[in-house]
Amino acid sequence: MKTIVLDPNKMNRNHSLKIFEKINKKLLKQIRAEKNYQTPKGYISWDELSGIVGVGLSTCDIEFANADFSAFVHSHRMSLWFVQDAPIYCITPELFQAFDNTDVLNKQGVLTGWQPSLPTFLVALPKVLKSPSGDIDYLVVHCTNNQHPEWGTGKWRDIQIPDIQTGNLHFDWSTTSSKETVWMSSCQVTDNGDLSYNDDNNLGRNTIDEADREFLDRVRNLVLNILLSLEYSPSLNTEVSDGEIIAKSQGFGVIKNPNIRRARWLGKDYQSKSEGSGGTHSSPHTHWRRGHWRVLEPSSDNKWKQSKRIWIEPVLVNG
Repeated sequence: MKTIVLDPNKMNRNHSLKIFEKINKKLLKQIRAEKNYQTPKGYISWDELSGIVGVGLSTCDIEFANADFSAFVHSHRMSLWFVQDAPIYCITPELFQAFDNTDVLNKQGVLTGWQPSLPTFLVALPKVLKSPSGDIDYLVVHCTNNQHPEWGTGKWRDIQIPDIQTGNLHFDWSTTSSKETVWMSSCQVTDNGDLSYNDDNNLGRNTIDEADREFLDRVRNLVLNILLSLEYSPSLNTEVSDGEIIAKSQGFGVIKNPNIRRARWLGKDYQSKSEGSGGTHSSPHTHWRRGHWRVLEPSSDNKWKQSKRIWIEPVLVNG
């Protein structure tokens, strides 16, 4: 792969992807010929995502881990998402806001018995999430489990995606901001269903400060809400209709890609709950009554035989 030299004072993801495409036209042509993901208006396009996939496939070899481990992990996860034909979920602003006001990180046993149905997927975000170093418009989420080694490796053409299994059940998320900062976090799921993570373990080139920790916690909370919703609130997951897809004009002689994959909605018809001044809270100020997840475990007294999670939705008070 040819070396791309960038000005560290002018980091811009879109600009860097354009440079990458000029140098790697063949690779991106192969990627776009093999798959064509369609997303609704207001979300990251496949043109841009396929460029990020191209960078990932070009830098997922283990040798790149020595230069910047966090960037290598992101490349590894994007590559696995691509080769495993995994889905894209577009979360609506309304559901994003509701999850942003639903506390789940410190809920004991929230993932007791959890086994992910999807080892990897991508979440396209509306224009609502800003990191300390640029906007965030997607998250790639990956789960690892020593009982499923196939989740952590793959191959595309002559590119071998190495195995970097972490052992016990984990999930992680990663992304690149509009200013090309790689953000990532990994969480171990303990035997009793709690989360274990360490923000003091700097895997990249920069030192994490308090603002970074707050952002990491916020996204970690969002991802955990999404994981729970995919397993326990399937009604939030619906199809994207023809009329919601960004139509791309086709010139004469252009061969249409038959391998079309369409994103899915998370929260398409979701509306936040609200409560007026006549509710149970006496505060005159507009605020959120935070949501949470209720853990229901099976027992001899219960009618259900499997573990359940019920989302107690947040409520906007005096909104």
